[in-house]
Amino acid sequence: MAQDATLPRLAQRLTAAILAAPSSKDALTLCLRSLVLFSGARHAEGRLERAGEQSLHAAYRAKRQVAANAGAEENGQQFTLQHAGGLLHLALTGAPQLVPEARASALLAPLLPVLLCRAKADGAAAAGRLFSDIVQAAGDAILCVNEEGRIVLFNAQAERIFGYAAEDILSEPLETLLPRQMRGAHRQRVIDFSTGAAQAKTMGRRPEVFGQRRDGTLFPADISIAKTEGETGLLLTAIVRDLSQLRQTELALLARERELEEIIERMPFGIVIGEEETGRILLANGAFAQITGEPVEAMIGARASAFFTGLAAHSLAFDPLWSQSTFQGMEVEVNRRAGKPAKALVSTVRLTYQGKKAVLFGCNDLTAQLETLAKLRESQAKLKRAQFIARIGDWEWSLGSGKVSWSDEAYRILNRRPGAEQLQPEDFIRCVHPEDRPHVQSAFTDARQNLAPLSVQCRLAPPDEAAPPLKTGTASTRHIRLEGRLEKDGHGLPVKWVGTVQDVTEEAEINQELIEARNKALAASRTKTRFLANMSHELRTPLNAIIGFSEVIAHDLFHGDMTKYREYANDILQSGHHLLDLVNDVLDSSRVEVGQIKLKEEPIDLRALAEESVRMVRERADQKGLTIRLKTETDLPALYADHRLCRQILLNLLMNAIKFTPEQKEIGLDIVPLACGRLSLTVWDQGIGIDARDMARILQPFEQAETSLCRQNEGVGLGLSLCKSFAELHGAAFRIESAPNQGTRVFVTFPPERSSALTRAQATIGASEAAPLLSLTNA
Repeated sequence: MAQDATLPRLAQRLTAAILAAPSSKDALTLCLRSLVLFSGARHAEGRLERAGEQSLHAAYRAKRQVAANAGAEENGQQFTLQHAGGLLHLALTGAPQLVPEARASALLAPLLPVLLCRAKADGAAAAGRLFSDIVQAAGDAILCVNEEGRIVLFNAQAERIFGYAAEDILSEPLETLLPRQMRGAHRQRVIDFSTGAAQAKTMGRRPEVFGQRRDGTLFPADISIAKTEGETGLLLTAIVRDLSQLRQTELALLARERELEEIIERMPFGIVIGEEETGRILLANGAFAQITGEPVEAMIGARASAFFTGLAAHSLAFDPLWSQSTFQGMEVEVNRRAGKPAKALVSTVRLTYQGKKAVLFGCNDLTAQLETLAKLRESQAKLKRAQFIARIGDWEWSLGSGKVSWSDEAYRILNRRPGAEQLQPEDFIRCVHPEDRPHVQSAFTDARQNLAPLSVQCRLAPPDEAAPPLKTGTASTRHIRLEGRLEKDGHGLPVKWVGTVQDVTEEAEINQELIEARNKALAASRTKTRFLANMSHELRTPLNAIIGFSEVIAHDLFHGDMTKYREYANDILQSGHHLLDLVNDVLDSSRVEVGQIKLKEEPIDLRALAEESVRMVRERADQKGLTIRLKTETDLPALYADHRLCRQILLNLLMNAIKFTPEQKEIGLDIVPLACGRLSLTVWDQGIGIDARDMARILQPFEQAETSLCRQNEGVGLGLSLCKSFAELHGAAFRIESAPNQGTRVFVTFPPERSSALTRAQATIGASEAAPLLSLTNA
């Protein structure tokens, strides 16, 4: 009870200590210490809760040594004290015995209101300090004006903006911070706002508000005003933001936009800026007006989709075509006021213009370029057609890289496929005929060394398996002509060859034909000369004999000696026959040349024909002491041919063998059937033979080998050529094998269709079967 009597005095002392404590937490700790001393507990904790405020927590542990008590630690208890506006939760541990809640309440209940008041006061002080710190740290100027219009709060940012120290401006009228011309109107606005219903108001945009610094300079400002009823009356709080930097930035942006507009207007390609949200055009330059045919004034405010196909009608924000921040190189149709849409290469960039999100369209009009490209392609097509018709291709050889480019026609002329292979210099040389390659390489070398134009004609090599030709089956050799010249750089150094390649095969063939015709004409002229020389000798000799013998007979120089006259008459007869043979040979040669000889075909007994021919030349052979060997078979098939021409073949060949075989030698005639029904007539001799150089020449009319024995024998050089022509009229092969001093063998081989007498005899029965035979023999 004595302890309870001291509680009022203890509570009075604790109240004074609580009020003097540095903080609310220290005050709560002081109360917990008193409770520990009062109860004998070792530890006490407390938590002070206030409505709408953060709870306050404190703890106290006794420093004295407590006697060991087995159940001390378990004597923990909790209880709560309540007062209007707050609760105090207590927890005790380590007390010797349980402390009655009434006694603890008797100690601390009078202190709870004091603790709550002290906590509230500390909270208000903290809030005041926080408010002061916020106000001082604010980035905008904050100032308060009382009902009398005098400044009662002026933060650090206000000092920096207006140039006044707080101690210098406090209690001064607000008009000190305003331009003189605005003060009267400002007083009325303050009165209206103070008496009005609005609690806040913003000023500074329209109309613009200015503040006045201590040095008298003005600055644009953005001001927000609020009013508050306090214990001292009405307070007006103003938040002032200096817009000088913002205005400078805006002016700079306006200047930049004007520069941008000037640059855009001067651009040679069309530019349009459209608002992203609405899709309306904000700016268009003159180049875009030229593309569309619309004046710039008419396009401002119009929808961008009216000009660009594929755009959304009311917005550019979600259009997938322009959804990227930048878009380059898409061909788009741009609508024109009149005519077809223009083709334009469009690129886009997203930007901010006039304070709005926008899309810039860059339009490069491709209409003229596409028309030029179409004309170029048409010209190229015409050039290709002209090159194809004229068979002229072009080529270019870079001396730096060593690469050669060829036109399609050039590939075709070189008998290669365009695009299938890249012909480089070494590949082109392989296209040239091996015999002409040194000539072509030499022409290039000379042209380059002398810096002279190139002109060379050559043949193409036959295509091989490694380079499949464009065309196959060409029988004649292809001829080309290369023309070119060296192009130089600015320093006069050669940099590349440019030139053409032309197919001149027809021209080369015509030139070759002209050369051959000229050679034939020259040969004909020589032949004519030889013919006249030979004929004059061959005709004059028998004519002289005829004339001489006739004069002897006519003048009766032997006085009626008939024996002599008969001998002379016989000589005249032989000379006449000789003249007739010469004339017939010349006529036969002429008929063969113009194709006027018609075969009179009939079955021929070759053995009888051979014996007849040998009898006719035996006298001439006997005169030279030559032996004639005839070799035939008894069962030779009949030969279906022209009897006169075949006899002429044998006689001419046998007479040639007699002429060119020295005395006391042998000549012969062999008739042998061959395989497949062919028949071979072979005339051979042991004569002087024929040089290989004369082999082709002696088969031409009026040609003879250049030997002394040839010049000693009479003849005009028609025998072999007539034999060859007569044999070919029958479809027979005519072949000569000979060598100097090795004799000569002449083969005439008839085809199998002429060796069956039965078949040919049957063929004569009907005209329908005779026509093919005539066609064959005249081939």
